[in-house]
Amino acid sequence: MTWQMILGIVIPSLIVFLAVYFTFRQYHQQQLRMQLLEGKKVKDQVVLPLRLQAYERLILLCERIDFADLVLRLKTPGTSARELQSALLIAVQQEFEHNLTQQLYISPELWQVLLAAKGKTMDLLVVAGESMDENASSEEYTTGLFHLVSKETSLPSQIGKKAIKTEASLWL
Repeated sequence: MTWQMILGIVIPSLIVFLAVYFTFRQYHQQQLRMQLLEGKKVKDQVVLPLRLQAYERLILLCERIDFADLVLRLKTPGTSARELQSALLIAVQQEFEHNLTQQLYISPELWQVLLAAKGKTMDLLVVAGESMDENASSEEYTTGLFHLVSKETSLPSQIGKKAIKTEASLWL
C-alpha cells in the first residue's frame, strides 16, 4: 500500500469522523440547553407561586404594622399610655416574627428594608411614649404618636410596601 492509498482512505475517514463528532457535539449541547430550560421552567412553576405568596404576606405585614392599623386593633378604653405602647411594640415584634420565614423567598436587600421598617416603627412607638407622663392615658399616647408620625415624610410601612411591590414586579 502506498501513501496515496493510505491518505485516500484516512482523509475521507477523518472528515467523516469530524463531521459526526461535531454533529453529535452540537446535538448534545442542544439537549443540555433543553434540559436546563426545562429545569428552569419547572423551578419557576414551583418557586414563583411561593415567592408571590411571600410578597403577599409581607405586604400584609406592612399593613399590620402601620400605625393606624396597630392603634385600631389594639387600643381599648381605659388602658394607660404605657400599656398601649407595650401592646403596640409586642404586636410589631410578633407580626415580624410570624413572617421571618418569608426571607427565604425574597432578596437580602428587601429583607434589610423590612428590618429597617420594623426598627423605625418600633423607634417611633418608643419616642412617642418618652415624653408621656407616667399616668398618661392611651388617648394621650395615641395623639402624641399620630402627631409624631405626621412629621414623617414617609412611613416605614409605606417604604416597605413600595420595596415589596418593586421587587415583585421584577418577577412578573
